Amino acid sequence: MLAISLHHGSRDPLIPLFAEADDSESQVSSYKDLGEILVARDADRIVGHVQVVETGDPGGFEIKSIAVDEDRRSEGIGAALIKAALEHCRVRDGRSVTLATAAASIDALKFYQRNGFRLRTIIRDFYTPARGYRPLSIDGIPLLDEVILDIEL
Repeated sequence: MLAISLHHGSRDPLIPLFAEADDSESQVSSYKDLGEILVARDADRIVGHVQVVETGDPGGFEIKSIAVDEDRRSEGIGAALIKAALEHCRVRDGRSVTLATAAASIDALKFYQRNGFRLRTIIRDFYTPARGYRPLSIDGIPLLDEVILDIEL
């Protein structure tokens, strides 16, 4: 049975999930210790995580990282993590939540929009070697631009 709860202790065991969400080791190491992390567990095994960080704006939060084990995708775990993260932010008097994803990641864009997020901003040429990203493409689309989405709570 799936259970979602706050993660306590070292975040090192979550590195494989962080790597699923972000191809840049330098970016992951810059934020992996920020904020709070909710984990989805199936028995004793962590099968997904979502990281929530306060933005500094009153009532503002950001989902910095979210990932589900590849062999457990399409089971509703990601949606359950999003729902839990949004509720976690509401309890902490959150008013809005932002997140970022690659413009080339059509599946991620569909997923976030199905979960209530709306497009807000595009940052051109975000995924560069200077930020630790190697040249990639997703389904034939070059990985270049970042899309910021948000949801009001």
